[in-house]
Amino acid sequence: MPELPEVEFCRRSLIRWSAGRRVVGVDVPDPRSVRVNRGDRPSVGHPDGAAELRKVVTSAPPAEILRHGKRLLWRFGDGALLLHLGMTGKWAHAPNRYVKVRLDLDDATALYFCDPRLLGGVVPTRWEEGQALLREGLGPDAWNDPLPALRGARPVKIALMDQSLVAGLGNVQVMEALWRAHIHPTTPCDALTDAQRARLPSAVREQLAATLALFDGAEEIVYVEEDRSSNPFPIYRREGQPCPACGTPIARMIQGGRSTYWCPGCQPAPG
Repeated sequence: MPELPEVEFCRRSLIRWSAGRRVVGVDVPDPRSVRVNRGDRPSVGHPDGAAELRKVVTSAPPAEILRHGKRLLWRFGDGALLLHLGMTGKWAHAPNRYVKVRLDLDDATALYFCDPRLLGGVVPTRWEEGQALLREGLGPDAWNDPLPALRGARPVKIALMDQSLVAGLGNVQVMEALWRAHIHPTTPCDALTDAQRARLPSAVREQLAATLALFDGAEEIVYVEEDRSSNPFPIYRREGQPCPACGTPIARMIQGGRSTYWCPGCQPAPG
């Protein structure tokens, strides 16, 4: 599912595909994907979604796209689109059977928002309002901002996945970053050593950069959960396989309702 690197890839792709172009047409095959606000349930669509979307994207050429955490804000003059991908959404330059929104460009190409599970969406808004919505309820960005202090009794993995604390990290990126930092996922934040606190910020950035590098030259992203994907990650979904760093078999547990993978050799249990 999309985490910060996948959303950043989306941002860069939309800029590349739309540079120097204008949107000349809009089609909304599934009106539920155009939302009044980012918190709408998947079953709720904007009552005038297609008209509002068309008004924004045809009013001015596509301009800058901002990202904060897993959200994007795409500027069109005084208007904007707040984009969120949810768990399975993606923007593509070619259609598939899950197209929910299509933007036709003046070079006879189109941009497609595809989302099998309808958990993502598009929110037409004003540029000024959109800048506030982009960051609403979110902590600092995991890529652009310093990592915040981690305090309290919560396990470090659970804390890092809290979007109100740090925006953009999800299950895969947190697991892989903790492996790089040699920190056990269940370590309470208050129990992190000075050395671990010093290693964690660089481990997070290294992990994000490594994932972004996987997409170099790609025209369309394939999420690791998709059937046609391969698994490029060192420990994710590799239970029982040898750790690439020390050879210890990778272990798995359930943490916060999600699978957590870790290396008992590189990441000894706290205490």
